Amino acid sequence: MAPMARRRDVLTSGAIALLVIAADQATKVWARGSLRPDHEVTVISGWLWFRLTSNSGASLGLLRGHNLVFLVASILVVVAVAVVVIRGAPGTVGAAALGAVAGGASSNLIDRVRLGSVIDFIEVHLWPTDFNLADAAIRLGVLVFVLTLLFGRSWRSRRNPASRPAG
Repeated sequence: MAPMARRRDVLTSGAIALLVIAADQATKVWARGSLRPDHEVTVISGWLWFRLTSNSGASLGLLRGHNLVFLVASILVVVAVAVVVIRGAPGTVGAAALGAVAGGASSNLIDRVRLGSVIDFIEVHLWPTDFNLADAAIRLGVLVFVLTLLFGRSWRSRRNPASRPAG
């Protein structure tokens, strides 16, 4: 990867991570100031609600109370993302996707350090658990990154027939 492209991808990833952190932390400040744990606010009747919750575990409340495990895991995710992006993520879209993952992990890490748990406040019909913008950024980032890897390989093999396996 050319040095300019790598620099652009590092900057893109960093900017997306900072945007995710800022947006997630701002919405959590709003949620903590405006919502009550014992009260749902209907946003879209039958589909979307806001309700303040706290989670010291993972998604679906798994390993609740093991905050230290998730604190360490978040740090490892952020470091791994940084290494992949610095070494040359698969293009700008891949770098942006990894920035979303790092930003989401960092923002939830901030909650775990500051509050001892993660603030969740979004409930969606048929989704099994409450979540926040950081969680959404992580899921979307992983999805886009995997698609970038999959489609990047198929596009490269179509452009370069020599890279296809014989047979």
